Amino acid sequence: MQDSLTPDETDLRLVHALQAAPRASWHEVGRSLGVDPVTAARRWQGLVDAGLARVTAYPEVRLWAQDHCNAFIEVDIEPTARPHAVEVLSRIPQIVSISVISSGRDLFLTVLTPDLAGLSHVVLQQLHGLPGLRRTRTHTVTTVYGEGNHWRLGALEPQRRARAGAGRPTGGRAVWKPHHREVLRALDDGRRPAAEIAARTGRSGSTVRRWLGEMVDGRLLSLRCEVAQPITGWPITATFWARVPPDELDRTATALTELPEVRLCAAVTGADNLVMTLWLRSLGDVQRLEAELARRLPALTLTDRAVTLRAVKRMGCLVDETGRITEVVPVDPWATA
Repeated sequence: MQDSLTPDETDLRLVHALQAAPRASWHEVGRSLGVDPVTAARRWQGLVDAGLARVTAYPEVRLWAQDHCNAFIEVDIEPTARPHAVEVLSRIPQIVSISVISSGRDLFLTVLTPDLAGLSHVVLQQLHGLPGLRRTRTHTVTTVYGEGNHWRLGALEPQRRARAGAGRPTGGRAVWKPHHREVLRALDDGRRPAAEIAARTGRSGSTVRRWLGEMVDGRLLSLRCEVAQPITGWPITATFWARVPPDELDRTATALTELPEVRLCAAVTGADNLVMTLWLRSLGDVQRLEAELARRLPALTLTDRAVTLRAVKRMGCLVDETGRITEVVPVDPWATA
């Protein structure tokens, strides 16, 4: 890596390779990139130390939305109370993402809980106890069509992409069990070796490897190579709210997930039944993309849009003002206060 601010092309290709296969061995990563495994490991550690990349772990949100509870929460709060609120909320394991946004809202939260009772506790006990709170608006998710785990940096050549993407889960669905939760809580680093997870949980290494296999093959667990947004070439985050006729929702949302700008696309309850989060190359792309959506998807009516002023937390990763990853608060939907 050239320096902590400007990763070179090999670093970006390394990130892309780990986006495709987050727990691949360094031998596999080195082979996909055409570099020595020791070099790949050293470069990755440099990226992690600089806060430019990290593999994080969380429940696979598309299946989680079917059996549990996902929600987006808009929070309006007094400006002087915002720093305290951000500090408090960023430490809550069920609140997996936090953004400070524009367009008449203060904070935009993504929340994972086991059920509606858990969501009610987060909203009514933890959010409503914040000093300076004005109001909250909660939108429960009915279907997740696409999320950031499938977004790619685009740094690998096509032939290497196929090699790096090998070995994706093919098993049937599994059900969350207490031992799966133990593993999830130990995965503050998604690349943590099974032996270290075993030491944290008091289990054997072979048992942990088997449980990890169950979670990945059973599509319980998402492993995501998170990357500091400023180095991606897509420095702008925008959120669009939209309305789509119910009979057009699946087709329209599926088409949206095919756009390279779309990081998240989910159906929600409320007058606006679709929310999408986008990464863009410039502010001008907001207007360009609106025009493109109007042309390509006539059933879609955009009702509001907001630009992220600052990301605070992204799928458990705490992010500073420069966009660097400073710390991880492990995602735990079952956490108690």
